[in-house]
Amino acid sequence: MGRGTMATVYRGIYEGACGVRRTVAIKVFDTIASDEHDAILSALTTAAHRSACVSHPNVVRVEDFGLAGPAQPYTVVELIEGRTLAKMLASFAKRRERIPTDVALFVGNEIAEALAGARLASTPEGQRLGVVHGDLSPCDVLLSWHGEVKVSDFGVAVAARAASSVRSVRALARRVSFLAPEVARGQMGDARSDVFSLGIILREMLIGPRFPSFINEQQALGWAREGIIHTGIFEPQLPSALQCIVARALEKDPANRYPHAGALGYELRRVALAMGVGDGRSFLRSALARVFAEDGEDETTGELHLGLPTARPSGVVDRFARLRGEDNPESGTLPIAGDVLEDDDSDDEAQGS
Repeated sequence: MGRGTMATVYRGIYEGACGVRRTVAIKVFDTIASDEHDAILSALTTAAHRSACVSHPNVVRVEDFGLAGPAQPYTVVELIEGRTLAKMLASFAKRRERIPTDVALFVGNEIAEALAGARLASTPEGQRLGVVHGDLSPCDVLLSWHGEVKVSDFGVAVAARAASSVRSVRALARRVSFLAPEVARGQMGDARSDVFSLGIILREMLIGPRFPSFINEQQALGWAREGIIHTGIFEPQLPSALQCIVARALEKDPANRYPHAGALGYELRRVALAMGVGDGRSFLRSALARVFAEDGEDETTGELHLGLPTARPSGVVDRFARLRGEDNPESGTLPIAGDVLEDDDSDDEAQGS
């Protein structure tokens, strides 16, 4: 299905002892070097065991974990048919558009629900785990053709940091714009670090990328460590309540952020409901169909390959357009404030590997 910085993802069939079968995604990690074997394998095993305890509709379900060889671990996870948020952001950017505001609010709310659900996960014996993601980025947010939002790869960041090879440096460079300052400085992240990453994702959907395209990887890492958020000359103005939520999520000092994603999600849900945004699955399906027509949408009927009807964005986008004074409020788009940093992961649609 695709290739990431640490693994290759395959589509497979998972068969139980009595012949029950279902389609899954199999993520086979790269062969571990001998000098890294114990640390990486231990980190991946721990991440798999903890993630398997998370049962939430917005979290990709972990089915199994094992070794394809002495130094090649794999994990079997729920298959999500769709695209990643990273791919969706890039597709809208190519069109010089921004994700419709109602879709962005819905996706942000669903990510917050996923992070909150993972934090409350418990072992079968009832021990609270407090699972955090540690490296949340749009590549980890999967958008299904049904309009579902699923977050994957909880805890895998620890394994990436355990690797001293070049691939871990490349992985950091690609995802650095979504890291909280303390994580970029090498500290262990917590629930507040996930809040910062979610704040960056919200900001990118609603306003634009954190860093301009003209800075190099070393500069981006330095800015990330300092908690810098680049402000462009032309950026859309958000309603004050939404501005306050994003601003608090992006505080440099973790003590000043929301204590966890559940608290952020509560405030974001209140703002979304006040704006008339409820269940946005139909609008997400419509947005996916519009930008990924090559994946099965019939432009004459406006339907996906699954036969799901598309829907027009809600009136929230129109009201925002009028507030901005745009001439074409029906378009549901915003001018791009800056270029998006290129993400050359080739597996955007392959379970966010």
